[in-house]
Parts: sequence; C-alpha cells; structure tokens
Amino acid sequence: MGRAEIKLAASPTSWGVDFADAPNNPPWQTVLDEIQRSGARALELGPVGYLPEDPDVLRGALTIRGLTAVGSFIFEDMHDPAAHEAVLSIATRACRAIRAAGGNVLVVIDRPSSARASTAGVAHLASRLPTHLWLRMTQLIERVAGIAREHELQPAFHPHAGSYVEFADEIEHLLADTEVGLCLDTGHAAYAGIAAHDAIRAYGSRIVHMHGKDVDPRVHDRVLADHIGFWDAISRGIFCPLGQGSVDFRRVASALDDIGYRRFLTIEQDRVPGTGEPVQELRSSVDVLRDVGIGAGDQHDAAPVETG
Repeated sequence: MGRAEIKLAASPTSWGVDFADAPNNPPWQTVLDEIQRSGARALELGPVGYLPEDPDVLRGALTIRGLTAVGSFIFEDMHDPAAHEAVLSIATRACRAIRAAGGNVLVVIDRPSSARASTAGVAHLASRLPTHLWLRMTQLIERVAGIAREHELQPAFHPHAGSYVEFADEIEHLLADTEVGLCLDTGHAAYAGIAAHDAIRAYGSRIVHMHGKDVDPRVHDRVLADHIGFWDAISRGIFCPLGQGSVDFRRVASALDDIGYRRFLTIEQDRVPGTGEPVQELRSSVDVLRDVGIGAGDQHDAAPVETG
C-alpha cells in the first residue's frame, strides 16, 4: 500500500482558528460540518477551548459527523520562562481533550515572538535565543512531552515560521537537545527555505506527525524582499491550497515512502478568520494529495460543496 496508508486529517486552522478566543472565529459546529463535507475523515481539534471540552459533547459532535480525532496542538510562548506554568496547564487541558476525543498526538509549537515574527523566513536577520533561555525552553518542551506521555499521547514538536525553532540549524539543535518527536510542516519548512522532501529524509527517524501546507511563491518573495512579518504575511495570503505553491508534493510523497511513514498528515492553510473559501480549498488540497498517492486508500464520499 505504501503512501496510500497515510491517512488525511483537517484542522480548524484552515478556517483561521489559531486561538480559541479570537472574536472572528467561525462557530465550531460550522467548521466540523465543513470538514465532514471536504472528504477528510479525521481532524486535529485546534486550540484547546475552541471545541467543547466536555468529553461526551465532544465525542458526540465528532461521531455524528463520522469524524475521528488525530490530536491537537498547543501554540504558546515556549521561549518565555514567565509563561512556563501557564504552558504546563494548557498542555494538561489539551491532553485531556485529545484523550477524550480518542486522538493520540500532541503537537507543541513555540508561538512567534514579536522579534522573531518580524524576521520570519530570513535566517541571517533572525535573533537567536541565548544559551540559558534555549536550555529553559528545551526543558519545558521535555516537561510538556512528559505530560503527553502520561496521557498516553505521542508528543511532536513543530518547527514554525517566526518562532525560535524555525531554521535548519535550530531544528537540528532541538533534536540534539531533546528526545521529542518531530511534526514536520511542509509549508513552514518552505517559508524557512527548507525543501520539505529533503527535511523528511534528514529527520525521518524523528518524524512522528506531518502537516501538509503550501506557500505561494510570489507572496513569499514579496514578504522576504519587503521584510514583512509573519502575521502580516498570513493576511497577504502566503499560504495557499496544496499544489498551488512551491512545495513539490510528489517529492514529499516519495520521501515519505522512503522513511516508511504510515501515520496521519494534517492539511492546514493558515488564514485570517472569515477569508477565502476554506471548504473548497481543503477539498482541493485533499485531491492533490490523493493524486500523488497520499491518503488514496482513505476515501469516502463527501457531501457536495454549496456555493452562492
């Protein structure tokens, strides 16, 4: 079966849901309905507190739509020692929600600081954490990973554009200093100037989860040339449906074959809430991946996409 054994998942982030309390987030019921209509069978739950945390309500909402949970993420200031206790509390809540929904992955992300967001994608301009703060961050990552394991979940650290773990040297440093698995995001790799297929082969033994994302090369070029920060880049549409940007998903599929990857791949397209056509673009991304053999054995009939 090969790459067809990889299962596809969706995420509320494709509707712009990065933070549970953002005022323009769409209703969670709408997002679940549209994920079901897209043809995806599974999802990451999004930021803790966006979907219901009551186990019975959450399981019921997924079951009635024929959806299963992969896991979820925390998107916090891992680099800031003052935030560490809050991070541990949020990680515990997220792990409880994942377990309640039947998922098995906790994705851990360092939220972009103002300093690093402003230099996203530009390695030679990016400030680096001093040694003592790097040590504190990696210790926190290990503590969060421990919480995940206590809940029988797989922890996966996600290098992210505009964060303190973005570029190849930082990823390698993190892997050397921790035992945590890796969630490789094809779009964030491209944003940082890393070819996703090369990264998959380089880090294969540590990759435990995948995010599929694509980068519009024209927007990317303008963002880097004009020193536009990460959050403004999202509002300019730097992330596009899979297959319409610079990521070569045929080479990604081949690389995943080479490392024997047989887990989930979660499709994401970061955007400002309320913009674009998330369900149509998600369906397009699903089709692109299945065309290259990723998730080809994980199909079911999707409901028609309503327009107008």
